Amino acid sequence: MAFEFDLEEFNDQLALFNLTCPDNEQIVEKLEELCKSFRKTSDDICNDIVSVMNNDGKTVIDRNILAKLEERFEAETKKVINTPRSMKKPVKSVRVPLSERSEFILSGGPGDDEKPHHMSNTAFTKLEGHFLEFSPFPNSPANEKFLKRSDPGLVVSAIRGRKFQDKGLKGGAKHDDKVKIVSKLPNNFYGGDKSSMVIDAKSTRMSEFARRLQATNEEIADWGNPLVPSVDFVYTYGQIVHDDTRDNEKFGENSVALMINDEDGTMIRLNFSKVTEDVTLFPGQIIAVRGTNETGEELQVDRIFTPKALPVNPVETDITKDIWFACGPYTAMDNCGYEHLCELLDQVVAEKPDILVLAGPFVDRKNTFLNKPNLTITYDNLMEDLLCKIKEKLVNTKTEVIIQPSSSRDLCTPSVFPSPAFRFKSRKLDMIKKELHFVPDPCIIRIGQNGVDMAVTSSEPIQGLSNSEFHRSINQENSDRIARLCSHLLTQQSLYPLEPTEIPSSLGDLLEVCQLTSTPHIVFAPTKLASSAKKVNGSVFINSSTLAKGPTGNYVKMSINLNAGELGPFETVADYANIQIMKI
Repeated sequence: MAFEFDLEEFNDQLALFNLTCPDNEQIVEKLEELCKSFRKTSDDICNDIVSVMNNDGKTVIDRNILAKLEERFEAETKKVINTPRSMKKPVKSVRVPLSERSEFILSGGPGDDEKPHHMSNTAFTKLEGHFLEFSPFPNSPANEKFLKRSDPGLVVSAIRGRKFQDKGLKGGAKHDDKVKIVSKLPNNFYGGDKSSMVIDAKSTRMSEFARRLQATNEEIADWGNPLVPSVDFVYTYGQIVHDDTRDNEKFGENSVALMINDEDGTMIRLNFSKVTEDVTLFPGQIIAVRGTNETGEELQVDRIFTPKALPVNPVETDITKDIWFACGPYTAMDNCGYEHLCELLDQVVAEKPDILVLAGPFVDRKNTFLNKPNLTITYDNLMEDLLCKIKEKLVNTKTEVIIQPSSSRDLCTPSVFPSPAFRFKSRKLDMIKKELHFVPDPCIIRIGQNGVDMAVTSSEPIQGLSNSEFHRSINQENSDRIARLCSHLLTQQSLYPLEPTEIPSSLGDLLEVCQLTSTPHIVFAPTKLASSAKKVNGSVFINSSTLAKGPTGNYVKMSINLNAGELGPFETVADYANIQIMKI
């Protein structure tokens, strides 16, 4: 979506005025609502909220500030509505240059839903030096704010395993521990899902969950029919869906139904008023419940059963690897210089990590510069030139480079998730196709024969869950919300458990390709939420945020040293790793 709220970027902007926004769920949700309701970006809101806070003499955003901000926006909207038509300036159409030559422009060009963007005065600064040599489009203006950024190389967040040792990191790895994809590949072409296949896949998935729930909960002797009126307890299972029959109410505990596993996809409304434990729900979640249906209209639930995460695979104990990870966009939103990516690759050349994972978007649909008339290159050619520049930059390193698209934002891949790996029909790329690993989104990559499993996805499942999840708890303020959101991927055994999805998807492919058969040792799942690294159910979830984020951005440096000892009971790869989220 075009008008989104980004807390980390927002706080970077507020810091210039010595103001802050707390990482409070209700405040963040309200700011997201204001962005979408009034079609504003984080930049738009920042200027207005600084004015409101200065008037009130406050330095931290609270609900009263947001209420006044909303009043201001409503007043501005009324002025626009009441403006005579003759006073409004005509809006000029925006040309999408050469879009017809890009294979995967399915619905307009980049920024179709963006507000008109005007270049700043610094936008006319020319690229120079190694930035000019690297840029796939030399005529791009330079990003002067990036050149003047503060605190490059700052460690934003870090986790150091209790058994991690620096000694023996270099030169201790085996020679045959190359990377390979171990997850199922998505289809290269989409012709629409067959309903029968989707229903069968969904039924099989729910049945498997039911079997596992019975195996771990002895009290569930048998499954019953929740539709039959009775005062007796019944156990049933199914998939959580949004019950919008109640006045189109927003998803929450009062608007939830359970789609049970039968041929008709029958749904029963759920009432959670008798549940005394934590309640966590989101559309697409598979759960089991115990309850009574005295009226025949709804199931009064008093117990909720959720699956446990799958175990992690055994791992070789002589693996040592330096793994770096970054997520696009890789250039500022109003230029095409790719200075951020150039700077990252300079660091790669200097430190020579074993693996570099680059997740999309690379040619970003939201980049406003790609709509400028002076862009005289097709999106496909821009991407091909960028890949050539990456390989040229790393020619003297042995770093294995993994390239993953973003189906929702990359202009050079189909806008359907799960997304196949990038495919280009270009002689220019023939020489480097074997030297760069092109992987789909999502995928699980294994290092070595029995090595570390890394799940990588650009689809922002954590952000989707953050937008849709309902959570009720007596100690909600003391819970780790991000860790809880991450845990849903493991307990639901899927790299994208949300349904319906927030991005265009092939449901049949999603049920198979996103399915987990074990818990990955590492999950790279970047999102717009604040960057973090979390240990969750034997795995470690890493959100670096994006490499190009305003004048700066983040990337991940991760060192794994399993020469430091053997994995014991209840130990994870994270215990033998050092993870740092760095500012570029």
